[in-house]
Amino acid sequence: MSAFDEMVRPSLARIGAAGDGYATDRDPYWGSGFFVAPGWLLTCAHVVGKGGAAVCRGENVLRVTWQERTDEPAADAWGERSGTGTAVLLAPRPEDPDSLRDPWPFPDLALVRVEDAEDVRCLWLGDREPGARAPLGLYGWSLQTGELGVRHGTGELAGSDARALLLGGSLPIGGLSGGPVLDLRQGSVVGVIKGRRREEGVAVPVTALHELLDRRDTAGVLREVLRAHDRHHLSLLDDPSPYANWTTLQAGLSALAPPVSGITAELRARLYAHLAELPPPAGAGEIVHLVEEVKERVRGERLRSLVPRNVRTWREGAALLYGLRTLDSEGGGTLVDLDAVLLYAAVVLRKTVRERPGETDPARLGAFTEWLGAQAGRHRHWAVGGAIRGLLEGIDGRGPDGGPAGRPADARVVGAGNGPPDGVNEAPHEASDEAPDARRTAAAAPATSATPETAAAPGTSAAPGTSAAPGTSAASGTTAASPTALTAPAGSAPPVAYGLRAASEPSALPGPRFVVRESPPVAAGTVTAGRTDVLVRIGASMYGGLHPWSVELIHDGLDVTPVAADDRGARVEELAAVLRAPLDRALNLGDHGEHLAGIEVFLPRKLFDLPVDEWQLLPEQPGAFRAGDRGHRDGLGRSHGERAAGDDGGDGSDGGDDDDDDDFVDERSMPLGMRRTVVIRDLRRNERPPAPEWRKRWRGVAGGPLTHEPLHGRSPADGHVAAARSASPYLYYSTLSVLDHASVPVYCGPVASGEGQAAMREALMAGHPVVLWRRDGHDHDECKDFYEQAAHVVGAARHAEGLHEPVRELRIRLHDPESARARGLHGKLAVLFDPPDRPPRAGGTMRPPPLAAPDG
Repeated sequence: MSAFDEMVRPSLARIGAAGDGYATDRDPYWGSGFFVAPGWLLTCAHVVGKGGAAVCRGENVLRVTWQERTDEPAADAWGERSGTGTAVLLAPRPEDPDSLRDPWPFPDLALVRVEDAEDVRCLWLGDREPGARAPLGLYGWSLQTGELGVRHGTGELAGSDARALLLGGSLPIGGLSGGPVLDLRQGSVVGVIKGRRREEGVAVPVTALHELLDRRDTAGVLREVLRAHDRHHLSLLDDPSPYANWTTLQAGLSALAPPVSGITAELRARLYAHLAELPPPAGAGEIVHLVEEVKERVRGERLRSLVPRNVRTWREGAALLYGLRTLDSEGGGTLVDLDAVLLYAAVVLRKTVRERPGETDPARLGAFTEWLGAQAGRHRHWAVGGAIRGLLEGIDGRGPDGGPAGRPADARVVGAGNGPPDGVNEAPHEASDEAPDARRTAAAAPATSATPETAAAPGTSAAPGTSAAPGTSAASGTTAASPTALTAPAGSAPPVAYGLRAASEPSALPGPRFVVRESPPVAAGTVTAGRTDVLVRIGASMYGGLHPWSVELIHDGLDVTPVAADDRGARVEELAAVLRAPLDRALNLGDHGEHLAGIEVFLPRKLFDLPVDEWQLLPEQPGAFRAGDRGHRDGLGRSHGERAAGDDGGDGSDGGDDDDDDDFVDERSMPLGMRRTVVIRDLRRNERPPAPEWRKRWRGVAGGPLTHEPLHGRSPADGHVAAARSASPYLYYSTLSVLDHASVPVYCGPVASGEGQAAMREALMAGHPVVLWRRDGHDHDECKDFYEQAAHVVGAARHAEGLHEPVRELRIRLHDPESARARGLHGKLAVLFDPPDRPPRAGGTMRPPPLAAPDG
C-alpha cells in the first residue's frame, strides 16, 4: 500500500440506505464519499439523491461506513465502522425532490453530517485547481470484481469542460461517484468524482465547494465545515499518533519545496488555521485587491493577472501567492512567495482588527499575532521581518520593542517597501554577506482603507466615481467592539502605508526600526489608487438581431482583465438576463473596502436609451423591491403596468411579509443605478484614437466648473421634436462646437432615434465627453422641470467626476414615480460619461511573463 493509499483509506466512506451497513450485489450501496472535517462527509448530490426525496430533505437518515486501523497485527488490520448521516447541504437542491434529475446539474455536491465520527481522519482540501497534466489518484468503493472493496486508480488531468474537470487514464466506474480526486504532486484533494463518459472521467473541482459560500442558505454551515477542516489539520501537527498526517506527507513532496515554493507544508497548515478564525472577507474583490497590491510591492512592479480570480476565502488568497517570483528581464526571477504570504497575512490580520473588532475571539487573534511576530523575528531578510512587525505594531497594545504602543491619529505605519511610496526615502543598505537575493527590499503590503474620492486632474481620464452603499457611513460601519476584544491602534482607522525609513535611535529588535509618520494631505485632483470598475461592451447588431457582448475589469483606469464574453450575442430584450451573472461576478471582484465598482457600458448609439441603470443582479420576483408600477421599466423597456396582472404578488398593499424584508437585505435586488455609478460610453468613438476636440473638452469638464446648455440649441421650454428639423447633416454641430469646453449638453428626450439621435451624433463629433438626457417618453410640458433638475445636478457637481453622486441621488428620488411627481421631479436620467484613453490604447511592446513553477 502506497503512502497515499494509507492516508486516504481511513477517510474514505461508502454511502447507502440506513441498515446494517453491509452492501452486497443484491443490495448495492449508493456511492462513495470522504471526510473533510470531523463529522462531515463530502460526496455528490446525486449519490444522496438515490435515497429519495426524504433523504434529500434531511428527513430520513442514510448509512455511512468507513474503515479504521485496529491494533491487530494482522496483514489487513482494518476494521469497519458505521454511523448514521443526515444530508445538510445539496447543491443544487432539487426544487421538486420527488422528480430527481439525471444527470444531476453542476456542481452536484452534498455535505452529510455523520454521527459519532468526530475522531475520523480527514483529507486535505486543495486551495486551487491542479495544473495541466497533473498526475491524479482516484479513490472510492467498488463492487466491480464482485467483492466489495476500496478501488484506487491513477490518471491525469486531461482538460476541462465548462466548470468540470476531465480525467484521463483510469476511468471512474460505478460506485466511485462522490470519491476524492487527489493531486499526487501537491498531496491534496482537487476534485470529487462525478461520473464518466465514453473515453474520459468527469469530476467536480473541489473549489466549486467554495461557490456555495455565495448562497445565504449554505454559507453558514459551509464556513463552519471549512473552519473545522483547518482546525483538524492543525491539531494533527502536535498529535503523538504513530501514523503520518497530511502535513508530514506533503513535506516530502518536491512540489512543496524550493525551488518551487518557499512555503513549507507546516507553515501553510498553521497559517490556514489562523486565517480560518477570522471573519470572512466581504467578497472576492477584497481578497484579490490585497493579493495584487502585495504582489506589486514584493516585485516592485505592476503586473496584474490576466485571469480573474473568483476566490471567496482568505486561504484561497494566500494560495494565489504560491510560487511568486520577482520580474527579471533575463528570465526566472527570485522566489518571493514566503515574503508575500506573510505580508498578506499581516495585512489581513490588521484589517480585521481595525475594521471588524469584536467579531473574533481575542485569544485567537492574540495567538495569530504572536505567531506572525515569531515568523517576522526569524525571517532571514530584515526588511521583510520589519515590514511585518510594522503591520502588527499596536494590534495587541504593544509596540515593536514590547512596550506600550501609542499612535497619533491619522498616522501611517512605515514599513519596508520596494521604492519609496508617498515620498518616503529608502535608507542605504548596509553591507551584508547574504545571498544576492537579499539585496531586494521587502514588499510593502497594500493600503487597506480607501481615501476620499476627489476630482480627476485636468487632462486625465478618471474612473467613474463611487459611493458607499446606502445606509453606510464613510467610516466602515462595523459592529461595536466587545470590552475584551483586541482593539485597533489608536486613531481613526488610519490608512497603512509601507516604505522603508531608518529610525534616529537604535532598535531593540533585529531589523529596521519602524517609526510613525503623519499622513501627507491628499493632493486635489488625484484619483484613488487601487480601484477597480467594470466595463461592459455591447456590440452592434449582427445576424438575427444578436449583439455580441463582453464584461471586463479595469484597474486604476489602466489594466483590463476579461471576465466573460459571448461573440454569438443576445437580443436586446435578453441582455439584462444574459449579463446578470457575468456582471454579478465582475462587481464582486471589483468591490473592496469602501469602494463600490462603477459600471461603464459601451453601446452603439442606437442602444443609448437602454435602461442599464435599472437592471438588477437578482431576477425580479413577486414582492421584490421595486418602485411603483407606473413608469418603471424593465430590461425589455416594458413598464410594470404593462406586465401581467398580479405580477406584483399582492393586492397592491405595501406588503410586509418576511420575503419582502429579505429583498432589502440583499443589495443585488436593487436597480444598479440606485447603488452604483452607471454610465454610458460610445462604442464606435472608442474604437479610434481620440480626436483633439475630445481631449480638449475632457480637460475642460474634468477641471470645471461645469455649465449646461440644451443639446438641440433651442430654449429649454421648447422640448424635443420627433425627428430632425432638416436634412442637414450638421444642423446642430455649429451650436455644439462653440460651447464652452466645460459645458454639458442636456436633452429632454430619448437619443436613440429622431432629433435626439441626430443631435447626439453631432455632440460626439464636436468632442463632448459628458451629456445628460431623459431616455423615457413624456409630455413636452415636463421638459422645463427636467432642465431645472439637470441644472441642479450640473451645478452641484462642479466638475465631471463630481457628477456621479448627484446623478445617483436623483435616480433614487426618481425611482418612485408617485413620490417624484409629488416633489416635481420627472424623467429617467441617462448619462454619457466618456473620457478618452480609458483604458489607454495599446502601445509599446509585449514581454513574456516570468517563468512558471514546475507544477504550473
